Amino acid sequence: MLHLKYYIILLIGIFLALGLGILIGVTLENNNVLENQQELIIRQIESEFEALRNEADMLKKTLAVLEKQKAQADSTCEYLFSRLIEERLHGLKVSIINLGQDNISPDLIQLLKLAGASVESSITVRTDLYARQDLSTALEAFLRNGQDGMERNDFHSIVAGELVSSLVEGAFTPLSVRLKEIHLIQASSNLKQSSDVIILSGNGKNKQAQSSQENSFDIVLIQTALNMGLPVVAVEPSSVEESAISEYEELGVSTVRDIDTVYGKLALISILEANKPE
Repeated sequence: MLHLKYYIILLIGIFLALGLGILIGVTLENNNVLENQQELIIRQIESEFEALRNEADMLKKTLAVLEKQKAQADSTCEYLFSRLIEERLHGLKVSIINLGQDNISPDLIQLLKLAGASVESSITVRTDLYARQDLSTALEAFLRNGQDGMERNDFHSIVAGELVSSLVEGAFTPLSVRLKEIHLIQASSNLKQSSDVIILSGNGKNKQAQSSQENSFDIVLIQTALNMGLPVVAVEPSSVEESAISEYEELGVSTVRDIDTVYGKLALISILEANKPE
């Protein structure tokens, strides 16, 4: 009986040892499987990153080629554009009036000179000083003896009349000189000759004038120039928030949108060519 118990215990121990061995073996085998899977995933990721790096390098090379081609195309277009407009405006005398900004004037002046036009002056009008609340101060500084009861439109008419008269006569009038002295206008140079046409460089609709239902300075200036027989071409850059071109067209003047683009520049040259003196 004692021997039987001994054999049973021995068999149980043997089976436990076998079970423990099997468990340890299976565990080690599973660890190897996980390690192999991890290594496989790592290799796949590295392979994908390598492919992405190669693709990025190819795209960089392609981009460099395209940028070089674009630079060559831009250079060719610039050359052809300059040859296309060269001397087309020879003999035309132009004055530029900027409304509250003159950031586009340098490029515009360069364009006109390239086309052979004579730029008599570039005048910037600070229309912000003509607000109703500043009207009495502006009148006092401008006329020295302010006129009681003068409306904003009357003041605009005086300023516009003086500017247009200066461009027609080829010399700044005394009141125009006074405008420069008190910095209501700025001029790039003194006038030496009369102008054949005005380029009005606008910056969109005057919201303050719209809210007060009064004519803004640009409208008064155009009307004054047309009444005095001086043609006006109104231009706007593509950056304006709200275009005033439709209002200018209603007054019967030529207009050019997006003057900062090649198409706008070509349109301006074509319009000005029609205003050349015979």
